[in-house]
Amino acid sequence: MRAAFCLCALVGTSTAFHSPAALSKRPHHSPSTSCLTTSFGKQTRNSNTALSLIELDRNLPEKSIAEGIFGTRLGSNQGTMTSVEQFFQAWNRQDIVVAVNQFAPDCIYEDGTYYSPLKGKRAIQRELLLRCDATAEPVLYIVDDLAIPPAKDKVGVKYHMERNGVILPNSRHCAFYTINTLTGLSESCFDVVEPAQKTGEANLAVLNAASKIIGKGGKGDDDDDDDSSILPDETSTGETVDGNWWSTLLNGSYTPSNKGSSSLSLAEQYFDAWSKRDMDTAVNLFTEDCCYEDTVFPKPFSGKQNLKEHLLLCSHAFPPTFKFIVDDVADGGDTIAAKWHVENDGKEMPFTRGVSIYKTKGNLIQEGFDEIESAVFKVGAFDLFVTSMKTKLKEEPARWIPIISWVAYMYIVFLSNGILPGANALQLEQRTWEEVRDLSLNFFLVSPILNLPFSPTVHPILEGVFNLLLSWAALFAGFFSDERDDKPNLLPIVPTVVGMQFLTSAFLLPYLATRATEKKNVQVFKEDLSTPARIVDSPFALGPLLGFVGTGSIAWGALARQADFGGWSERVTSFWQLMSIDRVGSSFLVDLAIFALFQGWLVDDDMRRRGICVDKGEEAILRNVAKFVPFFGMAFYMIRRPTVPPRNEK
Repeated sequence: MRAAFCLCALVGTSTAFHSPAALSKRPHHSPSTSCLTTSFGKQTRNSNTALSLIELDRNLPEKSIAEGIFGTRLGSNQGTMTSVEQFFQAWNRQDIVVAVNQFAPDCIYEDGTYYSPLKGKRAIQRELLLRCDATAEPVLYIVDDLAIPPAKDKVGVKYHMERNGVILPNSRHCAFYTINTLTGLSESCFDVVEPAQKTGEANLAVLNAASKIIGKGGKGDDDDDDDSSILPDETSTGETVDGNWWSTLLNGSYTPSNKGSSSLSLAEQYFDAWSKRDMDTAVNLFTEDCCYEDTVFPKPFSGKQNLKEHLLLCSHAFPPTFKFIVDDVADGGDTIAAKWHVENDGKEMPFTRGVSIYKTKGNLIQEGFDEIESAVFKVGAFDLFVTSMKTKLKEEPARWIPIISWVAYMYIVFLSNGILPGANALQLEQRTWEEVRDLSLNFFLVSPILNLPFSPTVHPILEGVFNLLLSWAALFAGFFSDERDDKPNLLPIVPTVVGMQFLTSAFLLPYLATRATEKKNVQVFKEDLSTPARIVDSPFALGPLLGFVGTGSIAWGALARQADFGGWSERVTSFWQLMSIDRVGSSFLVDLAIFALFQGWLVDDDMRRRGICVDKGEEAILRNVAKFVPFFGMAFYMIRRPTVPPRNEK
């Protein structure tokens, strides 16, 4: 039952990784026990995904999304498809453009396996594209049930995932959408997936024990033979229930009052009875041949008698202060969806929100299906990352190079003893922190050139190496166009470049390993770029400035502070003596080597974005200079590369 289902939240069991819905309508009897991978495969991704949201909105105005492109709903005479159905179909067609435009601009999409909701169309587009990029093999999202009330202001969906016609384990979902009836667009969605681990029975035992301890439910140590505290003392007729209430209920002689109301849907009547622990009324809302699946349990409960036994077990374990509160209902007649949460003494409990789907027959429930959000440890983002990396490494084994380099770098620079000179980072040596402070004060040599009073005296070659390294790191800002609305990366590039100013290769290498590869036939326009990307796209923005700073840093190391450090030969000798004991300075040399090895990894994709056919050898000299001439080749490339054209340019 949804009651036991929420036990996952109460005892901290997390569920499987979730992905939103997509539509390919199948008969209701399609069984599903599937597992969450990510969304569809990138091998056949529609080229429309390259469009920005600006173009999305221009090509598909939001005025009549409800009237849709596809006419009437498959197998339905209820008129045009809802935006939810269009979203599902578009996602299965791998058309991100149409899929995203089924949502209102300020929509809220909540994935039960994520801690934070997606807010707005841009966030949804980013998530869909990341999931698209995360798997090579296409995945279909098969709708099992739809609950659509006549007003079409809400939609409940039950669906599962398939790959090559095979249902993926633990991939069944329930989702609840709210629709703006004027625009037909989805304003909110709450989506939950079944857990991979079916721990319902163990959770019941834990919760029952906890209830005894806190004294809010279950049987205490001194009343093992007294079960009457779980139920009301009297029946609806005023008759006292005997102590053996379990047997009485199972035999059907206990008949509590029917609290149901004709104004309530069957789902609401069921929840109301559950919260009152009126289990007989709850069970009587089901047909004799009912089937109820609480997805934290390994098997469905078939038949009214099995359902009653399950309800009583749950009721016995739950504190009486726990109540199920229905937040919203989509009553489609033969299919009803309910969105709900659990409260304790009137206060909402964390991680207890869920969605249930009910199939009705006549005026009774024939099938029930419960799902609840992941509790405590929400692993959706982590699973997306892992799945995406598995796919990327399989398709491009070269990504292992920055991964292995990063692991070696982090160990050698920060943790090792004896490989590099000086104390490791864990020893928090005061001399190390003073050196970092002094170099930071002389950032880009501004303080010593202006002879500011707070400028410390540092070895000029070390200053030159430090500022050359930061100039080189800043040059990677020229690749800001590697991140766009239509090409998100697992690790965004702007925070990566900012982080490189502090920890250099510790940020660069993970980005190179995890970024999405540019499509070979990509067409990018200036309107597709973010504001920072447009700024650095100018040939006068980065190349000349940072090339000058880098050149000046080398000159500073060779010529500055002669009174303190002597001529070239003397300062080189003293620099290597410093490097023999200095962990910070020696790590800078490691960073310079890593930058030289990896500076060309983003060049080919950047040239493709600018209309240069790299595979046919166009601009081969510029490409080789950018990839293989350390620092200066990269600065020269930023000056000489063509700019990204505007969309209206012929």
